[in-house]
Amino acid sequence: MCNKIINNHVNDIISRFKQSNNINPVVRDLTYLKTYSIDDYETFEIDDAISLEKTSSKYKIWIHIASPTSYLEYQSAIDEKARNLVSTVYLSTHNYYMFPEILINEVFSLSDKEKRESISLGVIFNEDGSLGSTEIVRSIIKVDFRLNYIEADELIDYAPKEEEDLSIISRILQSRKCWRRISGATEILESYGKIFVEDNIPILKIIDPTLSRQLISEAMILYGNIISDFTRVNRIPVPYRVQQRFEKVSKDIIKGSDNKVLYNFLLKKTMGKSYYSINPMPHSSLGLKSYVHATSPIRRYADLLVNYQLNRYLNNKELISKEDVEQIIHKINNQGRENIMRYREDQKYWLNRWFENNSFKEYNVILLNWINRYKNICILYFIEYHFSTICNLHTKKRLNIGLSFTVKNIINNDNDINYFEFISSYT
Repeated sequence: MCNKIINNHVNDIISRFKQSNNINPVVRDLTYLKTYSIDDYETFEIDDAISLEKTSSKYKIWIHIASPTSYLEYQSAIDEKARNLVSTVYLSTHNYYMFPEILINEVFSLSDKEKRESISLGVIFNEDGSLGSTEIVRSIIKVDFRLNYIEADELIDYAPKEEEDLSIISRILQSRKCWRRISGATEILESYGKIFVEDNIPILKIIDPTLSRQLISEAMILYGNIISDFTRVNRIPVPYRVQQRFEKVSKDIIKGSDNKVLYNFLLKKTMGKSYYSINPMPHSSLGLKSYVHATSPIRRYADLLVNYQLNRYLNNKELISKEDVEQIIHKINNQGRENIMRYREDQKYWLNRWFENNSFKEYNVILLNWINRYKNICILYFIEYHFSTICNLHTKKRLNIGLSFTVKNIINNDNDINYFEFISSYT
């Protein structure tokens, strides 16, 4: 695709954005709300923000999602390039963004201290976490505080009187999570290790499921659930996110496991794969009758497509046809799997380099599964670092799933898999 055409479109969007001076008389002005964005410090694409409004008797939670389709034309050169990518691809040494970086930074992202258009959802809950009332509006917002997760956790934990909004939001959304559990949701709260690369050196960082991360996760699930109900009732064609239960592992085996790591591993194996469909169907692990990805329109095309449709419907414009949406869903499902594999291969490569840099270290592990006993291929969970990976395990012992023991990395010339030697069992 011609870069000149894309550059012309980029310049046109930025020009129109600056000329509008963030004033749109047909959208709701929500700049009076104290609004927070919470993300990792290095995050570039800021899709979402959250606010709390105190009504006469109850609290209303507002979830604001960036609205790139307020400026972007469907089937334009920029849109087609984004559709071909399907999503931003995050690799250890480079990110491939779905949109030109200048557009993300200057127009699309919900940058702090600047007015931005969004599609905002206002929600009042009942005491049990069920929905009381909802409203969906095109809006203008202004992020007052851009926080990382550490800063947000401190505000939730300490709840200072002058900044108690996040603590209240967290408490309300915990009630909502309880409501989803009663409805059949399966929650797996666990820390996980992730590889980052700094100066070409792989570093493994632990991501913990803190209260602020749970808050954002629950808010995004809530938004996707309510938008899915809205699109279903109003017959708006969108890609629904579907996950059907896949009972491969016996529930009795799961319940019989007192090892939390093994329990979570077995539980995940009962869950079917997620995919996009033109038809609204249940998302089993979330405990919802229907669900859409709608909260990351700057980084996922499925969310962008929902964003297009919401803006068109709320603005009384013609919707993208069901036939077009079905064709796009097919592409998203296929290309999305390729993007996931690309990310996993990148993580695998740098994990192997990380093991090379720590080749003389001993590790405490849990055996999660045998893939091929005769070839010694298994899945090991590295307890201290909170990650699992496929390994070749050298041992003459007959090791059962769930056993904890110590291993040592063996130097080998196979870049595709790491070799380990059994050292000793431990309790």
